Amino acid sequence: MADWVGIGGFGPLTVGSAQTVADELQSWVEETDVDGFNLAYAVTHETFTDVVELLIPELQKRGVYKQEYSQGTLREKLFGGSARLQAPHPGAGYRIHAKSGILTPV
Repeated sequence: MADWVGIGGFGPLTVGSAQTVADELQSWVEETDVDGFNLAYAVTHETFTDVVELLIPELQKRGVYKQEYSQGTLREKLFGGSARLQAPHPGAGYRIHAKSGILTPV
């Protein structure tokens, strides 16, 4: 059953040192031009701690993982321009007023 499902979810299973896992991820990128990975956990907190403390530094050392993020909100990065919704977006007409904390139409 464990072989069929894989630890942490469906899909390929890579286990090993940070170098071993980095080798596998880098191989996938080079061979398929994949844009990213969805990682699943085997042990709730420890798995993601290992990714942050061991795997990411190894990938950064190889120059295949960013070390800094560009400035701006996700909206600015995806659509350019303002950090707030712009007209004619339906949500642009609503703002939470800082002083009152009340959501009102603008």
